Amino acid sequence: MAAVVEARPLADLEQDAIARVEAEFARRARGVKPWTPAEYVDRIARVHARYEQRRQWLRLHEQGTVS
Repeated sequence: MAAVVEARPLADLEQDAIARVEAEFARRARGVKPWTPAEYVDRIARVHARYEQRRQWLRLHEQGTVS
């Protein structure tokens, strides 16, 4: 039997991606080569840009409902 997985809102997925960046920042802070603040901000900006592109794509490719 296949498991049913509900679609999560895009905003939740974006927040999860940001949390992963923050976790990586914390992990690297304890290592030999930590990220600079500029690198951290760049990674966060990439996440936002990726999800904004996805939102634009979804707006362009909305599926109309047939009544």
